[in-house]
Amino acid sequence: MVGETLSGSQKPRISVVIPALNEAAYLPTLLEALAAQTYPADEIIVADAGSTDGTPEIARRYGARVVKGGSPAVGRNAGAQVATGDLILFLDADVVPPPDFIERAVAEFLQKGYDVATARMVPWDGNLMERIVHDAANLYFILMQSILPYAPGFCILVRRSLHGKIGGFNETLRMSEDVDYVRRAARFGRFGVLTSTSIPVSMRRFRRDGMLQVGMKYLWCEAQMLRGKPIREIPFKYEFGAFPPPSRMDRRPPRHRRSLPVSLSPEVLQRAIQKTLSRRFGDLLSDPLTVLEKFSPEKAGLSRLPSVLRRATKEPPARLKSLLRRPLRPGQPSPTEGPLASNGLPRRQ
Repeated sequence: MVGETLSGSQKPRISVVIPALNEAAYLPTLLEALAAQTYPADEIIVADAGSTDGTPEIARRYGARVVKGGSPAVGRNAGAQVATGDLILFLDADVVPPPDFIERAVAEFLQKGYDVATARMVPWDGNLMERIVHDAANLYFILMQSILPYAPGFCILVRRSLHGKIGGFNETLRMSEDVDYVRRAARFGRFGVLTSTSIPVSMRRFRRDGMLQVGMKYLWCEAQMLRGKPIREIPFKYEFGAFPPPSRMDRRPPRHRRSLPVSLSPEVLQRAIQKTLSRRFGDLLSDPLTVLEKFSPEKAGLSRLPSVLRRATKEPPARLKSLLRRPLRPGQPSPTEGPLASNGLPRRQ
């Protein structure tokens, strides 16, 4: 625990930033959970995107600071801009952290020397299938953490200095701005998945849109990311802040779940994953080395891969090209990108 390893003067200041749009049904539960933390945040900032249901008033009633927000990326950046903590914890309004979540998360974050991290996720209102899916995702994120970092935007812990160094979230992206954020952050610091705690999250999007449909959207986004294509346009509907009140709310205190039962060390499993990806799935990418070099290849050991892999994967199969290529809608102009700044974000005109 933090209290056992740090003196009062050494405890980092924590700023919690919450982007929100019409979250009156969910925000009070999160703010109550934050108020009950054994290691409370020093400040809570709600970036409101123009709510009409009283979200800003609820936030102020609980003592949170309210700033003007927008999309999730815009809101997180706006909150981080006024944050004063050494560490920033980005949360979404539909999560319910256990009472010692911040204490456990910060203790592991500091002990392992992370600069940016996420935590294992668990559905607080999920059925058996949803729990299995989340366990599988947790395992995948842990195994891939030093190869291709993944972090859901509803839980990211980062050093404020690193957030500023990479220029924050890319506000031009429509989706996957959270994955883009941690992958850029991992170029300058150490990324990890916290296993000493977990973050319970609502299944409201899966319940409304269906698990298969949501999963296909995420797979499409991942394909675009692997191709190096910024997601500034999406060919499907994906709303922010358009959810009805919860049909049921489990009031039982969320419990921590033990780390996934992995018999081998994460390092051994990561090396096995690297070999498997390069041997069996190299033909899925035009040049896996070029893609992965953006995400700290020396950590993944990719610099030692034989040159034959590069020669064998110069051109992806035509069938895969047709599957990944998104046709333009009628009348839609071809996307154009402006000049980029040194941090990879579009320059402000």
